[in-house]
Amino acid sequence: MFYLNEEFAQSFDGADPFKTLRAMEGNIYRQFNSRKTFQFYLNGKSYFAKLHTGVGWAEILKNILQFRLPIVGAGNEWRAIHRLQELDIATLNPVAYGSRGINPACRESFIITEELCNTVSLEDFCKSWKQDPPDPRLRRQLIKEIARISKTLHRNGVCHRDYYLCHFLLHKDQISIIKLSLIDLHRALVKTKLARRWIIKDIAGLYYSSMNLGLTKRDLLRFIRHYSTSGLRMSLTRDNALWQRVEQRAQRMYENLGPSI
Repeated sequence: MFYLNEEFAQSFDGADPFKTLRAMEGNIYRQFNSRKTFQFYLNGKSYFAKLHTGVGWAEILKNILQFRLPIVGAGNEWRAIHRLQELDIATLNPVAYGSRGINPACRESFIITEELCNTVSLEDFCKSWKQDPPDPRLRRQLIKEIARISKTLHRNGVCHRDYYLCHFLLHKDQISIIKLSLIDLHRALVKTKLARRWIIKDIAGLYYSSMNLGLTKRDLLRFIRHYSTSGLRMSLTRDNALWQRVEQRAQRMYENLGPSI
């Protein structure tokens, strides 16, 4: 399967997209045995490309034995991005995608997305909050918007699986309105309905990544109120076990990994 928008179709001009991308020079952000992420420019615009090569059967089997879902290519991110767009959640804009090979262990794939310019990750934006608290209205707006995104994802069967503040980008030219884009969806899980463990995984990761921001108990309750569909009091009663497990998992992450910020 291949998709190239008009600009990339003209630029590649019938050439093998895989060969073209492998030959490109750019700023490498991540490189593993089976995946490379780099930034490049085309016609004066900035893009990010992720190239996936076969992960091999050993990696697939290792993930299965550890009860993890193996990620074998860019198709997972391609589908997740389109699902978020359907849900009206701001995310990356994909401009090209390709996949070839039947064998999942050696399948090649790529995805190209436009750079989200004039943005800052929430991890960087919020890291000084403990020493220099923000305007309370801004903090409340951010908590409300993150809760809205989280609720929309989980009510519609999407688990990010790497749900940390660093994967929310704040659009700096719209701080008064608050626009957040959610990125890094290559491990996202898209199902008809999420099992509770996936919801706990996401929210615990989010909570862990915010532990050093000086958030108050009122801030945490505000998130629960906006995340819940039944009101704060009902959620604390009916979903008490869920919030306890979120707390326990986040605390374990903090003890094992240390502060994220």
